[in-house]
Amino acid sequence: MKRALIYTFLFISFFAFSQCSYDESCVISPAFPTICPIQLPDATVGEPYNTDLTFWMPVEFEAEGFEVVLDELVVTQISGLPIGLSVELSNSSMVFYPSENEFGCASVSGMPLASGEYTITVYVVANVIVPSVGFEIAYPTEFDLFINVNPGSGGNTSFTFSPSSGCEDLDVNFEALITSDEYDVEYIWDFDNGFSSNQQYPPTQTYQEPGDYNVTLITNLTSTLSTLNNFNINYTNSDCWGNDVEELCVDIPFIGESCISDPDLLIKLYDANGNLVYQTGGLGSNEYVTGTTASWSNINFTLNNPPYTVSIWDTENWDQLDFGVQFSEDDLLGSFTLNLEDGEHSFNSNCSSGTYSINSSVVPIQSIEASEVISVFENPELLTILNEDIYSIYIDYDNAVSYQWFVDGNSIEGANESTYLVSESGTYWVEFITQYGCVGTSIPLDVVKCDNEFSPSIFVSDNVLLTTDTDYEIDWYWNGVYYGVGSDINIDSDGYYWLIASDVYGCSWSSDTIFYQSQINDDLDNDGIINDNDDDVDGDGVINSEDDDVDGDGIPDDIDNDIDGDGIPNDEDDTISGYLIVDELINSVIKVFPNPSNGLLYIKLSNSNNSHLAKVTLRDMKGNLILDKDLKLMDSTPLDISFLPSSIYILNITIDNFYSSHQIIKE
Repeated sequence: MKRALIYTFLFISFFAFSQCSYDESCVISPAFPTICPIQLPDATVGEPYNTDLTFWMPVEFEAEGFEVVLDELVVTQISGLPIGLSVELSNSSMVFYPSENEFGCASVSGMPLASGEYTITVYVVANVIVPSVGFEIAYPTEFDLFINVNPGSGGNTSFTFSPSSGCEDLDVNFEALITSDEYDVEYIWDFDNGFSSNQQYPPTQTYQEPGDYNVTLITNLTSTLSTLNNFNINYTNSDCWGNDVEELCVDIPFIGESCISDPDLLIKLYDANGNLVYQTGGLGSNEYVTGTTASWSNINFTLNNPPYTVSIWDTENWDQLDFGVQFSEDDLLGSFTLNLEDGEHSFNSNCSSGTYSINSSVVPIQSIEASEVISVFENPELLTILNEDIYSIYIDYDNAVSYQWFVDGNSIEGANESTYLVSESGTYWVEFITQYGCVGTSIPLDVVKCDNEFSPSIFVSDNVLLTTDTDYEIDWYWNGVYYGVGSDINIDSDGYYWLIASDVYGCSWSSDTIFYQSQINDDLDNDGIINDNDDDVDGDGVINSEDDDVDGDGIPDDIDNDIDGDGIPNDEDDTISGYLIVDELINSVIKVFPNPSNGLLYIKLSNSNNSHLAKVTLRDMKGNLILDKDLKLMDSTPLDISFLPSSIYILNITIDNFYSSHQIIKE
């Protein structure tokens, strides 16, 4: 986007030298030096421009009542050009010699940067000869030309910036294009982000919020206009002027120095190109002030082509005026460069000293304003949202064009849609790209998704219980009482064992319950009657049908999976001594569903056409009795557990002498 539009305006830059063509119809009557055309063709901001100027310099013409011969025409300065245009002269010396060719030319070209109506001033010094008196006079004059610069159709020639749009936080670099060696340049930046600058290359600007920012640059061109007002010679050294025959100075004993005459003082002023542009009394007039000091007030000469050199002279040209012969050469009494700062200044050389005054002020030349819009797009930070009904995660944002989902820091292969169905617990987020190319990341979300089909493994090895699911935290339970932690435990007592596996996300799963009996004893009470035939298995004097703990193992019959201690689970044992076994129930299966449950369970008797009275108890994992009630079970009987907190519970069902135990997960 950057344009090569760096222009400089040092005066000498107006005087590049190239080919141009002149118009021989550029003549006026009566004859007098002129420049054509006075009105230049219109230019347009931001568009290339090129046109030619013609200088007509007649050899002979009348000036101020005298017939003069134009010896040479010196172009000393061209000012007022529109910013971006320059002038190239056809003559590299900047001096035209009419005796060789009465026509010269110049090319005006470039790319204007600001619209407006401009006056271009061409300053020249015509060195003429007045044949009637034999004088050669330097005659300064100036020509005004006019040009209109029209606004461009678009674009910005004042500054560049990059990038022009992007995502927050957007860093943008700026550069002002208008520079000048002729004028002072002031930059006033407003970046519309709370910051400003006065530099050509301002610091990088950061735009932290989305939106459109209107950046404005005002480029002010000013010139310091200096004027020479007064000039005073306060002292001259006779050693420098008193050796001429006209002003001979001698040292007379006892009297002191005596001079025949005083010096005839004048000053000459030369511009940056070495052209004589001012002389006291007028160029070529040779007017002087006789005396060892001299003063000139109200000079009011504009110093617009610095630096300027002043030379102080004692002229002897009066000899020629009176007698036709100049006996001595002019004496140079000093030369120095003017200080153009506002105020009173002094000079001092071996031959002269004095003071001069400068009036200096800042003059506005042109103010150029340009603006551009920087578009900053949002780089949104969005919530990762979970739809718990279907375990789908998504972001609430319509302007994304691509997605990539992550879990626990790893990208999920193929997960590049706006939604993702969670299959396991983890920390999820999505990286997305907006329609403007901005990359965003949603806020990570911990999702807990418990696998309802998972059941921890449980194995018996001698007197050790173990599990292969070692990625989880394992807690063991015995007869509803917490037993220990770890992937394996030693068995100290017979009874019912199960484990709870849990993960870091809070999910927990219960294993199947197993009954462990260290060794089967066929005659628990050693009365010579095997347990299967013994009406009092544990020998406690209470017959089995009335004994709450038939085998005396410390496990109440209502939760004992092997009532008679013969090592055969009750539902597979048809020889439980002293019990009346209902054949219909022996062949039945009790089912509890749904499991997990959100608050309502159903107990179903399969393969049974009759209703049965059942004792139903519910204990928590610490063995505490939560519920104890009698239910009449039919095909499907509801059980309300909605009042319970989410956890794992043990549901025991006893029908007559038949016992069933189930682990229930309450969500």
